[in-house]
Amino acid sequence: MVPRRLHPVFLLPLILLAACLAVASRQPWKDLNDKFNKNHVDNTTATMPDDYCEKMMRARKIYWNLLNTFIHASIPSINNICFEGGIPIQGGLRKSKNFVTITQCLFKPDPKLPTFSYSGTGISKQIVIGCWQGLPVLYVEEALGAVWV
Repeated sequence: MVPRRLHPVFLLPLILLAACLAVASRQPWKDLNDKFNKNHVDNTTATMPDDYCEKMMRARKIYWNLLNTFIHASIPSINNICFEGGIPIQGGLRKSKNFVTITQCLFKPDPKLPTFSYSGTGISKQIVIGCWQGLPVLYVEEALGAVWV
């Protein structure tokens, strides 16, 4: 007996199953790392922090955040904090061994205008990040005597 060709209707469930397994196996830490990079990493330097914050917050579509920090370092050097470039601290967080240049953008509400505005401050400090599977996924904001996650 010669085997018959499979009918396409029988292939559809197999294709759907394969697609679902591919989506389910997506690495969630990669998505969080992509968001971390979008919200916090910019390898350029900020010469005028206020203008820089206005430009970057709009360009990255980060609206209405009270505080956001941009790290001025390469992605590999930031990733290295998850390994030998960082010191383990409480709660699985890691503190950079070296000082890193950052720009902190602070929201300035203006009751007269329905828009958003940010003031910027450039500083050099050790940063604290959370890592998952060797990638940064969380930046711990430290400003104004408070800590935000």
